[in-house]
Amino acid sequence: MIFSAEKWNKGAELKALMKVNTAISFDMMEAPLRGAFRQYLVPLLGDAMAGEVVEIYNFGPDPDVLEPNTEGATEREKLDVRLLEICQRANANLAFWNDFDEISVRITDAGFQRQKSDNESFQGVYKYQEDNLRMSFRNKGFNALDELLEFLYAHIAEYPEFATSQAYQDRKSAIVRSTADVNDVCFIGGSRIIFLRLQPHLKFVEEMQLQPAIGDRLYEHLIDGLVNPPEDEERRKNVERFRLACSRYIGTMAVRRLLMETGSITDRGLYFTTIRSGEKGNEQKEPVDTKRIAVQIQNLKADADMYMTALLRIARSYFTDYYAGDPRRIFDRDNDRKRTFWV
Repeated sequence: MIFSAEKWNKGAELKALMKVNTAISFDMMEAPLRGAFRQYLVPLLGDAMAGEVVEIYNFGPDPDVLEPNTEGATEREKLDVRLLEICQRANANLAFWNDFDEISVRITDAGFQRQKSDNESFQGVYKYQEDNLRMSFRNKGFNALDELLEFLYAHIAEYPEFATSQAYQDRKSAIVRSTADVNDVCFIGGSRIIFLRLQPHLKFVEEMQLQPAIGDRLYEHLIDGLVNPPEDEERRKNVERFRLACSRYIGTMAVRRLLMETGSITDRGLYFTTIRSGEKGNEQKEPVDTKRIAVQIQNLKADADMYMTALLRIARSYFTDYYAGDPRRIFDRDNDRKRTFWV
């Protein structure tokens, strides 16, 4: 685990990551923190990389020492501190989200009891505040996981242990790799929650729409170029250029499919935000009507068609040895002379 009683320091270790009272005890948080680490971080990092993070926590540089003296720290020490901070931030927020109810109550021989502070000036939060806290913990935690993937992917040379993880292997061969790729065509606020919702649609569009459009040979060449990048720099740039073009098409069509299926592109629906006076603030959210969703779907289809035109242009320009034309148009016929017929 990347929290410990020895470094807890009356909650200071957790307070450095989120707003909590220094009276929060390690005994209360140990089980939620350990559970979130095993449930979310270990599967993402892989056993080898998770062990490296724990090693950094136990024996690595002290962040409190490095913070005021960054000039004296090595580049690796700075990276280790950054990596540990991201992991702890994800771990802490997901622990509070995952065990929200258990943290809020006390389980005794008499059953379940709601905890109250000894200080009578503090009272339990309102229901809407609880809902906002849950959402905040979840979004911050999962977005930190996305940030963690970006960090490790960018510094894979320093952390080769991550290369053995399933997350790295999946991302390396993926055309749409992160929330940034989806943000490029449809703003999702860098939300990993929404990115996870899009996964089945991304896969469907890639296999059922993109692959038939560019042909199996070019598609396999693209995936091979992602898994085993060419040594020639120009060829490597061409593969990345084509990946981005394909990513824009896949992302747009995936968002369109999600809108058609659920009417939403967020985890709670597609909403318009308006400013109105009210007892809980002046911001009010209302669901988008079906007409507006239909317009969104129509616009996304138009965008996807233009992205398809762009990626096919790149295929014809840079991959002439692998692109033999759009297989979907093999039965198109010139009706001017009407000399072609199929038996």
